[in-house]
Order: sequence, then structure tokens, then C-alpha cells
Amino acid sequence: MNFTSICLFLIGLTFVRSGGSITTKEYTSYRRIPLCTPSDDIRYPNTKEQVVDIVKEAISRNVTVKAFGARHSQTDIICTEGIPVDVQGIQHFRLHDDGVTATFGAGVNLRDATEFLRRHKRGLRTTPAYGNITLSGAIGTGAHGSTIRYNASISSQVIGLTIVDGTGMVRSITDPSDLRSYRLNLGLLGIVVDITLYTVPLYKTRAHNYAVPDEVLTNGVGTNWAKTTDQIAFYWFPAFHEVVIANWTIVDVHTQGNAKTNDHVPSSYASFNALAAFGKEIIFGLTSSTCAVANSLGYTILHAVEYYMQLSLLIQTPNFAPIYTEDEYTVTNPAIGYYDLMFAPICYDDERGPLGSACVWAHGENEITILDNEFALDLADMPNFIKDVKGVLSKTPTAFPLQGILMRFSDSSDIFLSTAYGRQTVHFEFYVWNRNDPYNDPSGCLAGYQTILQILTRKYRARSHWGKSGLVYHNSESIDLKLDRDARRGFIAAMNKFDPNEIFINNFGRRIKRKGTTVDIDPLTVHCALLDNCICSKDTDCGIDQMCTTLPGYTYNVCRTINEVPEFTVDRSVFPPPLGVLGFLLNNIHTLAGAVLANCSLSDMVGGVLGVLGKVGKF
Repeated sequence: MNFTSICLFLIGLTFVRSGGSITTKEYTSYRRIPLCTPSDDIRYPNTKEQVVDIVKEAISRNVTVKAFGARHSQTDIICTEGIPVDVQGIQHFRLHDDGVTATFGAGVNLRDATEFLRRHKRGLRTTPAYGNITLSGAIGTGAHGSTIRYNASISSQVIGLTIVDGTGMVRSITDPSDLRSYRLNLGLLGIVVDITLYTVPLYKTRAHNYAVPDEVLTNGVGTNWAKTTDQIAFYWFPAFHEVVIANWTIVDVHTQGNAKTNDHVPSSYASFNALAAFGKEIIFGLTSSTCAVANSLGYTILHAVEYYMQLSLLIQTPNFAPIYTEDEYTVTNPAIGYYDLMFAPICYDDERGPLGSACVWAHGENEITILDNEFALDLADMPNFIKDVKGVLSKTPTAFPLQGILMRFSDSSDIFLSTAYGRQTVHFEFYVWNRNDPYNDPSGCLAGYQTILQILTRKYRARSHWGKSGLVYHNSESIDLKLDRDARRGFIAAMNKFDPNEIFINNFGRRIKRKGTTVDIDPLTVHCALLDNCICSKDTDCGIDQMCTTLPGYTYNVCRTINEVPEFTVDRSVFPPPLGVLGFLLNNIHTLAGAVLANCSLSDMVGGVLGVLGKVGKF
């Protein structure tokens, strides 16, 4: 079979996703992780009185209750064995007579809240990085932006709550000692029905993205920027030794400019997703190959994709939604716009046609799904951790194709469950790009990713975001590692005070209380380490043609492809802008294919790509 025939065969294959049947009562996050199995159908209250009725029904039936919002958490904090409650119907808006504080229903999403405030010439000091989450969900999980100078989270801007507690009583929570628990509550202290926030005069922000050498991460310059800038984030591309700085400066509301961002949770075009969905399976098929030449080719292409995504943060990039834009189509950098449009993008959760843009996960069979990893590290440890990551990358091929390694920042917090509790914090975040069948087929870079995550948790006791990362980083052992002892004691005291009969308990809450160890893992899980539902202990925890092993010089068990070899320095000049990956492939495909054909058997050449694409019944 010649190379052209192979390409035609691959292009001719189709792949269908089917995550298995989900019954009426079962529910998930915005994708199929985790899978929750309640006793009752989801309830949809619109009023405080309806919430009270649901809680009293649960008490009378001796079942549990769990409230949630838009379900953008990928951990089992959203699960219950009893009655699930969707609070998105609780919608009300009020700016108080003081002109400073505002109260919103628990189901109001962030963008609707900021638009209401904008009409009244008010705003929030900062926001999380996505606008389509509910306010109750934002404070339930500690969703945050990136600033040490100001309030980094919605939680830190809360001055009062109305809740229904575990006895069915409506309570007003304003005491500072109670707010230390309620400002980040995981839904374990009651059902929030409204939230009162402190607001500031409306403002705009000037955003500017630019690239600098990554030495700023270790020489103190980056740390100083984080402490002194209004809002700032770093996108680190370690293979290229560069950091893209995203710097937002507060400016007067009358400053000319009406831009918005597609940053962090970008919209994508249907055409981009179609290409990415197909190409991703080819690339990860190669990175899974036991033939070293094919494996190396896969990582070369993956770094080309990584470079393309780095460029998308800076300049106009073919077929990709603009990072900042005034007209929806062209990049404006620097750019000026209202703070919420520049901090917290929104995207459509349904397909918008072949030329339309939607959330990256909302393109039908071409959806892009990820395992989102985020860990909070003491800011003082950032330089040493950066060196540790570089050490890992010298031992195993590792790329970060979906916007690099993102770093955001928070000031020290006294909120008990805040990942910034007691220390100035840098939040490290990167995405694992899921395969079509994430239960059986490994993504690339797992050995590097899994070593980095275990360095974070074991060496630095970094704290996983409550709604992100694989479930192994939320098991009993991991919670014991991450939680400050006094903070845990304080939060458990609040659980006992406001929910004495454990109406709002779930498996996550039992782990916090040390009353259980069960984790609500998706029952379709086959190889538990592929989605970080476990740390591998045997080869079958990993994918086919992978082994459970350790990298040289490390003691952490990880999934590593057989015959995988470390990378040399990545030569980015082989994929010059603006076409980057496309130009590289068009100019070099015959040479690259020839090298693979000369060194690998046909079955090894694509590392199982043919088998992967030929399967029917994909996730």
C-alpha cells in the first residue's frame, strides 16, 4: 500500500460518537464526565418557596439533595444519590438603593449579571474567565480570574447570601465568620437562592498580548508583574521558551473601544473543528505508535499545532476565532472594551451552521472535549516548579497544543476552601485533548502530563480546582494533601451547623468529612489512568501499547508509550507564520511520510490510527 492510498483510506473513514445510553434520571456535566445516578429526576425551581418545598420533601423521604447551575464542573461535586436541583430558573436582579450593592438570583449567569450592572453604570472588580456560568456555581467552586491587586474571584466579592439550610429554613448569611464557608461552599451547606455582591463604577480595560522569553518566570520579573498589574495571565509554551503575556489595564469607561475577547474559552468555527477532530486522531495515533520514527513525527506535528495556537493569541490566524476583536472577524491587539467582554467570553452551546462559531465542545461529532487540569501553587514556588517542568520535558516528549500552560494569579484568601487560602497563588492550568474514544485510546504526552501533575500534588501540595482535573486528584488522599487542617475543620463545622442531618451530603462531601472514600467514576471507564481516574499501577490501567512505568529520575507512576524517546530542542522555524502547521505539512509531507515508511512496519506506522478511526461507537 503506497502513501497516497493510505491517506485516501484514512480520509474515507468516518467515526461516530456514542457515549452509551443515559437514562432520564442520570445526568452529567456539560460533557459525559462524571456520570451521576440520582433517585429522582432533576427539579427546576423558580422561586425560594419551591426550593423550600424540595428540601422539606427530601427531609420527609430521608433522601439527599444537590443543587447546581450550568454544570461546568467535571468532578463529582455535582452528583447526588437523591434529588438533583437545577437552580437556573431562579432569576432576579436588583441594584440596591445604596447604588453599590446588587442582589441576583442564584441561576443568573455571569454575563447577564454584568450586562444588568452595565446598564446601571456599575461593574464587578473582576470576573472568572467564562461568562456562561451561574453566579451560584461560580461561588460554589471558587471560579476566578487573574489578579493579585484586586478580588480574583466572584466569591471574594460576596457580601451576603440567602440560602435554604438542611432543616428547610430560609437564612440570610451575612456574618463574616459564616461567609468564610459560604463564599466557596461546594453546594454542601444548603441551596443558595440569591447572592449579594459588592460592585464598582463601570470601567473598561485595555488588553495587550505579547510574547517574551520564558526566563521571566524564574528571575522574579513575572512574579513582580503578577503583583503589580491590574489583571494579568501568562501562556507558557515551554518547547519554544516563550510566554505570551495577556495584560489587562483598567481604563476610564469613556475610553474609545468596544472590543471583546475569545480568550480562554474560545468560540471556534465549524470548519476548524472538522479539521481538528480528524487531524487529532491522526496525530495521537502517531504519538501512540511503538515505532519511534512515527512517534516522533506525531510530536513534530503536535508542536506545529501548538505553535499555531500560540500565534492565535497574538495575531490573525487562519480559520480561528480572533483573540480580541471589534468586528467578530479581525484581530485587534491591543484592544479596549468593557471589562466583562474582555475578561469573560461566552459561546453558543449549539451548532451555528458551517460558517458559524460555537463553543469548541458544541460542534456535534466534531466537538473538541478536554480534561481540564488546574492546580494552585504558592506563588513563591513558581520559579522552582518551572524548572521542574523543564526537567520533565527533557525526559519525555510533551506538547501543550491547546493554549500552552496557562497561569493566573490570586491574592491570599481567608475563605476556607479557597485554593488560595493563606497564600498568594499562581494557578497552573493545561488541557488534555481527549480522543474520540477517551476510554480506550490515549492522548499524546500522558507521561509528561501525569508526572507534572504528581509533582504538583506530591512535591508542592498544590490544590486542585474543585471543578477541574481528573477524579484521582479529588479522592480522599488528594483532599487530605490539599486542605489546610484548620480550614477543613472550619468548613466541616459549617456543614454540621447548617446541615445537621446531612441533607446536602454527597460522596464528595463524605470525603471532605472523612466519612467515605467513594468517587463517582464514569462506569464506562476501562483504562482508569487515561482520564486520570487513577494513578496507574499496572499496564492495563493505560492504553494499548503503553506501559505503567516511571520516567528516569522520578518515582511517579505514569502511562508511557513503548519505545517513546525524549525530544531534542524543537525547531520552530520549520513552521513559520502565518500558515504554520498547514505550510509545514504541505511542504514536508512526502519527506516525513517517506521516513516513516522506511523505518516502520505498516502496522506500526500509524500506531493504531487505522484501528481507531475504523471503530464505530465513539464517545
